[in-house]
Amino acid sequence: MKVYLLIFVLNLISLHAYASQFAKAVYVSASQGNDVHSGLTFDNPIKHISKALTIGDTIYLKAGDIFFETVDFTGKYVTRYGKGKDPVICGFKHIETPQWIQVDENIWKINLKGNYYTGITGEDYRLNNIGCIYDCEKDAVHGRKVQYKKDLSEEWDFWQTPFYKTEDVKSDSFDWLYLYMKTNPNRLKLSLSVGVTGVKISNGKISHVQIRGFGRHGIAAGSNVDISHCRIDIIGGSMQIGYKNFVCLGNGIEFYVAKDIANSKVEKCEISRCYDCGATIQGSGKRDATPSNILIRKNYIHDCCQGWEDFLRNGEKDNFNNCIFTENLLIDNGNRIAFGYDRSRFKFCQVLGNNLTGNRGMIIKNNVFINGNYYCSGAYQNRYASNVWIGNICYIQKGQFLLGNYTGTKDVIRIPVDKGYFSSLDEATEAAISQYRKLTGDETTTFIIADEKKMKCIKKKYLKQWKR
Repeated sequence: MKVYLLIFVLNLISLHAYASQFAKAVYVSASQGNDVHSGLTFDNPIKHISKALTIGDTIYLKAGDIFFETVDFTGKYVTRYGKGKDPVICGFKHIETPQWIQVDENIWKINLKGNYYTGITGEDYRLNNIGCIYDCEKDAVHGRKVQYKKDLSEEWDFWQTPFYKTEDVKSDSFDWLYLYMKTNPNRLKLSLSVGVTGVKISNGKISHVQIRGFGRHGIAAGSNVDISHCRIDIIGGSMQIGYKNFVCLGNGIEFYVAKDIANSKVEKCEISRCYDCGATIQGSGKRDATPSNILIRKNYIHDCCQGWEDFLRNGEKDNFNNCIFTENLLIDNGNRIAFGYDRSRFKFCQVLGNNLTGNRGMIIKNNVFINGNYYCSGAYQNRYASNVWIGNICYIQKGQFLLGNYTGTKDVIRIPVDKGYFSSLDEATEAAISQYRKLTGDETTTFIIADEKKMKCIKKKYLKQWKR
């Protein structure tokens, strides 16, 4: 309780500071606005968020509108106005007039610099670093991005360039998209997610806004941030330019610890279909940097590769200082839903703890995890005790793992499907849980074994509670 009170007071102080900053309100409507308007009243709105950011500090986005922009809300308060669904900040390029060209058996290509798109546009070549292919009519996410054209072998595989090093990537590297498909893609209504982050924010607040269709990250957050009642969906899958290896990335909400970050909160958000994790605090810089007083609470995270991820690879003395992931509901994370991942990928789980030197003090408390591999850690040095675990509940099926190694090579502990050399299945299950606790230091998580039919009932029960 004292921890929550401290963070609550810190947020009150921050919000009081916001109130003094956010004195000038600007209304924005993609459907009814015009950038020559003043934007100072809801019946005279600006059209583009980027324009509104130069005018005022409180940004009201019209309910039901879709804004095809990538924006920096640092120092701003952003929310909705009017009736209808929450406004959407969208990173999709919608293919209005498909112009796929067949170049080989089951191989098609399309020029991404054509003039047959609606949605996000711009000259930045990173916009064409596609993260996924989205079937609008079926609400289905597709695509396994491969490094080499020769690797196109399965339905929805796509390729753009073999290069990932900064010095090798050119302005035209992502001009073309190649797709493996046995049928003609010109018959489908498809959209492509662009390879940038949707929203950046520090020293600000955002609520009741949707962010979807960005190939990098949904929200990149810093210090003194309040994010609440937001919906973040279909994030990631684009190539990480400048990394040492060919990898794709994509987190729903990311606090990246390149320097000290503090006093932030994420609450009552829904995060789904992310290539990597739904939410994360992480850092891998060469200098000391510490995250402090960050609260991730009462969010619903589902259908991501990982639900929650934390790691620090900065200074040896750095720890998570009063950072808490609590009272969240995580469902169906780590079940290979949505993106077509590389076959060697193993990090499918509800929680990924990836701290090189063991426990850094990240608190994972009173969460509910339903249907998915539970915990993955030990990326490089078999440091499984990466977190502080308090009072979590995990509903898990037979065959799903309690503990996975980052590389998938050893120390994988699964809920057994048969008794093996034990006298009963119950005994084998208790032995697996005991071994998990020994390696991780997690003495308090309650594990409940449920089959697929029971899982459906459990999901309905907890979703009903979350929505209240």
